[in-house]
Amino acid sequence: MRISTPAFVLRRVRWSESSLILTLYSLDFGRASAMVRGALRPNSKFLGRMELFSQDEFQLARREGRELDTATEVSVIAHNQRLRTRCGAFAGASLFTEWLLAVISHGNEPSGPVYRLLEQVFGLLESEAAPWPVVCGGVVRLLKLSGHGFSTDICVACGAEIEGAVRWSHSSGGVVCGKCGETGFPVKSGIISFLYRAGNSSLESLSRVRLWPGGYIQCHSLLKEYAQVHLERRLLLKSEKVMKEILDAGQ
Repeated sequence: MRISTPAFVLRRVRWSESSLILTLYSLDFGRASAMVRGALRPNSKFLGRMELFSQDEFQLARREGRELDTATEVSVIAHNQRLRTRCGAFAGASLFTEWLLAVISHGNEPSGPVYRLLEQVFGLLESEAAPWPVVCGGVVRLLKLSGHGFSTDICVACGAEIEGAVRWSHSSGGVVCGKCGETGFPVKSGIISFLYRAGNSSLESLSRVRLWPGGYIQCHSLLKEYAQVHLERRLLLKSEKVMKEILDAGQ
């Protein structure tokens, strides 16, 4: 069976002297893997058409029972060149990609909302938006889309609206009020406010939010710890260290 779908290139792995295996996230089939035979040959029709983080239209040959598709044709929708040439944008795109691959399982389930979220995150990073708020805001939405959302305004223990000091419980799923606070730990109100905005405003407006020095690292750490509890496994996010180094360098 031959199918056509737009997809983002999330990983490129060299399979042989001339072939690649791509990890894709497609509009119609979700996360998928595809072999591209002859991709690295000097005169290949695929040259420059499926770079890392690019958005492309793929023609895929699929066989029932096989997880690995074969790409037969590729045309470019968006090169997203700045995601590969600018340090901050590359680190942000890499970190969000690691999150997506950790949270979204391999399979053929269509997921238009996740595809559109990826399109928004990459688009903002391509336009040189600040990487940390875009990535953290994107992760909040990604967790919600994958069924691991959390509460930022209603106590998850008793259902009361949050007033005064804010506490957080990973296992319970978000904020807890003062009466139920023994089950949680204190979190700065600025982080909770950002997490609330991440779920209730556009990513574009969120990209302009500025936290205190180290605020986004604290926010990202909270999200990572929360995800590890609910995914029941450790997340190895290699790009996290690079993002922190870029922040320390003031880039």
